[in-house]
Amino acid sequence: MKTLLIGKNAKNIIELVKSFGFEIVHSNPDVIISYGGDGTLLYSERIYPGIPKLPVRASSVCKKCPEHDEKTLLKRLLEGRLKTKEYKKLETTILYQTFTALNDFVIRNAQPIHTIRFQVMSVTSHPALDAGSINNKLLIGDGIVASTPFGSTGYFKSITRQIFKKGWGLAFNNTTEKIPAVFFKDEDTVTFKLVRGAATLSFDNNPDIFKVDEGSELIFKLSNQVARIYEADSLRCPDCEITRN
Repeated sequence: MKTLLIGKNAKNIIELVKSFGFEIVHSNPDVIISYGGDGTLLYSERIYPGIPKLPVRASSVCKKCPEHDEKTLLKRLLEGRLKTKEYKKLETTILYQTFTALNDFVIRNAQPIHTIRFQVMSVTSHPALDAGSINNKLLIGDGIVASTPFGSTGYFKSITRQIFKKGWGLAFNNTTEKIPAVFFKDEDTVTFKLVRGAATLSFDNNPDIFKVDEGSELIFKLSNQVARIYEADSLRCPDCEITRN
């Protein structure tokens, strides 16, 4: 099996991976081993979209449970005992470029001392976004987070204290009017319009930050692209004990 290793400490497991009979390559891999944390996984999916990935936690302060030890994961992968799960991504278009996100898209105020004024509109008659609620209503705050279920354990959760397992969700960041998270079905789309102020768009851990011009409209929806991941829970397992010195 042709394997590509990604992670700043990936060199630490080269010999272990080879000992299981994997062929380490630098292009056209059958599988990518993401050796690190959530950020490494997001990076590897951004650079090599769609290729199956095995996330392996690399941490000096984590005592891994038997299920997520490096040797256990590699042995099960080689024996075909791990199955990939497909995770849907979100997409939007800005500056004539379409981008996808495994975790989330974040639109926020470019200047921390100034809020932005914006509107959101669903193309479906979603109960939480009907004409009598916030559909097309002028909102004031720091912005929004459009999240997948995979990404809902991150920034989305820090705002809403919620996670979800299907569809996709929208969180409202520090708005003057408290607005609960809204959850959408796979086929739903949402348009964000920046009415006033300076804002930016970021997604996953991409270092590129895009300026959102006043008056711009961005449409968010689920993409046809999916991420294929083995054992995603290996990065979030409650039985992998975090130790402290």
